[in-house]
Amino acid sequence: VTVLSAIFYTQNGYALLGFFLIALVISATTHEFWRGTNARMHVQKENFFTAIGRLMGRNKRRYGGYIIHISMALMAIGILGIEIFQMETQGTVAAGESLDLADYRVEYRELASWDDRGAAVNYTRSVVDIYENGIYIGQLYPRIDYYYDSQQNMTIPGQHATLKDDLYILLVDWQPVSSEGATFKVYVNPLVNWLWIGSFTFLFGLIFAAWPDKDPADEPVRRKVSAGSRQTSAAD
Repeated sequence: VTVLSAIFYTQNGYALLGFFLIALVISATTHEFWRGTNARMHVQKENFFTAIGRLMGRNKRRYGGYIIHISMALMAIGILGIEIFQMETQGTVAAGESLDLADYRVEYRELASWDDRGAAVNYTRSVVDIYENGIYIGQLYPRIDYYYDSQQNMTIPGQHATLKDDLYILLVDWQPVSSEGATFKVYVNPLVNWLWIGSFTFLFGLIFAAWPDKDPADEPVRRKVSAGSRQTSAAD
């Protein structure tokens, strides 16, 4: 994994060390899953899915903990992306002009502003075309909402997310140069969505580890009660 990262993604030493440690954690943890599953497959003659399901079901705390370990490694991928690979730019463009960052081109199309009197809000919404490696992939609508009651702005970004990276566009200002100009701040956060994947995996592992086991004494008790009922019925 580290070699592939160096060839295809980065030659940053800190990033390579991080990827190496992440790969080490994931490989060591998944090996524990495979070792236990493989043992059940040979001893119990179960198929892979039955073996891993029963293995995890009978050792919830242990394998829930392993899932949490994997989730931390996945979140670390996202943190590396934010801390080491994040890119940003800011610029003022007229309609039809664009900003370039990494593989993306952000082309400003238009801007509209209107009031919602019932909600006491002014909406200022821009429309931008997004291109990746010269290929059109869609439109985003970063905007600024102004709340008259509190006299506060709320900035709503335009966002395009993939496993590879996250494109994040903020409308910073409009009319800075002319009535047709707008200022945008653009971020590209590589790998950041692995942070969310890791977070959901962590939550799953936590719930799985805390899920209560069936009380092994329940089944014998039910059998004893059932047998006693039959004897009582026979006596009657």
